[in-house]
Amino acid sequence: MKTLVQLLLSSLTLIFLWSCSSDDGDAIVPQGPDFNISELAGTWNATDLVFSYSGEPPVPEPSSYDLIAEGGSAVAVIQSSGRFTLTVTPPGQPPETFSGLMYFEDGEFFAIQFDDDPPDDPTYFGETLAGNTFTLNGGPDTAEWDFDDDGDDEPASVFLRFVKA
Repeated sequence: MKTLVQLLLSSLTLIFLWSCSSDDGDAIVPQGPDFNISELAGTWNATDLVFSYSGEPPVPEPSSYDLIAEGGSAVAVIQSSGRFTLTVTPPGQPPETFSGLMYFEDGEFFAIQFDDDPPDDPTYFGETLAGNTFTLNGGPDTAEWDFDDDGDDEPASVFLRFVKA
């Protein structure tokens, strides 16, 4: 009988420890409050890609840069799973490619896990999808840009507007 009680107590202790230590994490889901990630499948051309300085003073001049207005381009190819490739071509420079996964965290917050970032360290964006227009609005430090053209990137917020090709 003593062995049965010890076994039962040991089992309950293990169950308690397991339930306290399990980390469910945040759910990665395709459905958000207003649309499903699969609705983004296709090729999207940027009509706006604006970087705005978000660092400490002194603020460089200019403090924003509109890559598209200056003659650059950006194209996103998004799969129905949320996997994407974004090719950004600043004017007079070679293209840069970014890739990762777009999803909704807990079905609520739009997140992008860039392939070059540490795992489980997504970047969050405000987003809208209205017909053939998709916008992303990143908060402070969601991007970097060399505002003062000194060869060093400064922290920036980023705004992107895409139209479906």
